[in-house]
Amino acid sequence: MWLFWAAAALLAAAVAALIGLAGMRAAKAALGGEDAAVAVHRRQLEELDELAQRGLLDPAELDAVRAEAGRRLLSAADAGVEPETAKRSGRTIITVSVVLASVLALGLYLLLGSPGVPDQPYKRRVAAWRTGDVATLDPPKMAAVLRLLAAERPKDPKVYEYLGRAEMAAGNPFAAQRAFERSLQMQPGNAQLHAAIGQAMVVEAEGKVTPEAQVEFRKALALDPTDILSRYHLARASLAAGDVAGGTAALKALAGEFSEGDPRRDAILAELGPPKGAGPAGALPAQASGDQAAFIRGMVARQAAKLKAQPNDPEGWARLVRSYGVLGDKPAQQAALADARKALAGRPADLAKVEAEAGP
Repeated sequence: MWLFWAAAALLAAAVAALIGLAGMRAAKAALGGEDAAVAVHRRQLEELDELAQRGLLDPAELDAVRAEAGRRLLSAADAGVEPETAKRSGRTIITVSVVLASVLALGLYLLLGSPGVPDQPYKRRVAAWRTGDVATLDPPKMAAVLRLLAAERPKDPKVYEYLGRAEMAAGNPFAAQRAFERSLQMQPGNAQLHAAIGQAMVVEAEGKVTPEAQVEFRKALALDPTDILSRYHLARASLAAGDVAGGTAALKALAGEFSEGDPRRDAILAELGPPKGAGPAGALPAQASGDQAAFIRGMVARQAAKLKAQPNDPEGWARLVRSYGVLGDKPAQQAALADARKALAGRPADLAKVEAEAGP
């Protein structure tokens, strides 16, 4: 601990010394330097003969130009600015300020910090998560454990696939995309991985089906024409591109493959309008797995992205909070509720509808 305090004191002293030296140099330069305007005119006067010798100035004009340059030099010298002088009081104020800042920082650390707590290296915490009950880990911790496992087993495609899904659940689509791509390199021809990469790109783009994502979805369909995520997002891309008839037909065809009450059917039809008698969030199952879970979470992520861009939507906030509750993602629900409170501040009636969806 004493080593820490010694290092902190040395750093504070070094900063004070650097500030003082800078002030001294500025004062010395101000006291001994020539006015900048005078220096410029003096150089111009000295360059006239050189220009004449090189043939760049007509000798007939040399006297007139030299006279004008001399006049400007004398004018600048007569109107010269007094050099700025550094005052002892200014240096004293700087030194006292540095000392006070150091003392204040130390006081805040002793008041708010924990100097007696032993160090907690990140690797040690990850190792503890790994040896504990994995079922209790939230997505960011699970992703950290899987990163460690991927470093130990770099040639295991399944580890990277699971890492990608954990990164997606943790809200890190960019890292998820990289993990899926690494897994795909080791098991090419996997339609689900192409679809997962496309899904990560869509979430990263806040719900927009980018051209790069469309490429991945088409690759997935070339390998598996029944892939739900790819068909769904390509239909959305058609709608966004102005092909309303084609996109609508594709969505209706996809929805028709599921029975009444299937959450995937309701989620698809929500793109065309909410189904009668049921809100989009009401169709979310408490237990979902596989492509169904990924599909539903993608829908919720897209809703969250829309609210981030257009937060003045109390009904949207209510659906998002309710959706996270049905999915069992309590941290995400609380985060969405906090964002809704900021967006709807000063509108207690609208906010009450949102908070009612959070449950007891």
